[in-house]
Amino acid sequence: MAVKSSAILTLIRIDDGEDASIRSATAPSDTTKLWFDTTTQTLKRYDSSSGTWEIVNDYADDMNNMRQEISVEYNSAITQLKNSLTSLVEELQTTTTNNTTSINSLSSQIIQNASSIQLVTNNVNSITDKLTGVATKEEISQWAKFEEGILKLGSSNSPFDVRLSNTELGFYENDKRIAYLSNQQLNISQAVVMKQINLGTFQIIYDEDLGLLIL
Repeated sequence: MAVKSSAILTLIRIDDGEDASIRSATAPSDTTKLWFDTTTQTLKRYDSSSGTWEIVNDYADDMNNMRQEISVEYNSAITQLKNSLTSLVEELQTTTTNNTTSINSLSSQIIQNASSIQLVTNNVNSITDKLTGVATKEEISQWAKFEEGILKLGSSNSPFDVRLSNTELGFYENDKRIAYLSNQQLNISQAVVMKQINLGTFQIIYDEDLGLLIL
C-alpha cells in the first residue's frame, strides 16, 4: 500500500535592510512588511481581514490531516490483510477436511476390497508356516489365486484354468468357459468323444471297421 501526499512550500528571503522583515519580540506597527517573531522564532504576515498576524507557511493542520489520512489508510490495509488471511485459513481448513474425508473413504474402499486380493498375498504367513518349506509362496502364486470369491487353479503361463465358485465348477481356456458342473449336471459347449459313450445300460461305440454301434 502506498500513501501519497503533496504540499506547497513558500520560501521567503529575509534580509536586513529597508525591504527586509522586521525582527522583534513584539508586533510592529508597520503592517506592510513581514514580522519575524523572535519570541516564537516564526515568520508572520499581517492579515488585514482579520486584523491579526498569522504565521507564514503554517502546515501544522495539513500535517495533522495527513497523519490522520495515513493512519486511516494503514488501519484499512491491516484490516483487509487480516480478512484475507482469515479467509485463506478457512479455505485451508476446508481443503484439509475434504482431503481427510477422501483419504478415509479411500481407506474404507481398500479394506472392503481386501477379499479380492490374491489368496497367497492374504495368507502368506499362515501358508509359509504350514508348508514348512515344501513350497514357497511364489510357487503357489503361480497356480492358485482367490479373486472376488472365486478360487482359480492353473499355471500362470497356461491358457487353461479351473474356477470354483459357490454355484459351479468351471473349466476355462483363454478366459472362455468351455465346460462346467452345476446343479448336478455337466455342461459342455463342444465335445469330441474318441471311442465310447455310456448312457445308462446303453453304449454308443465307434468301431473302425463297423462304424458307429449302439448296444
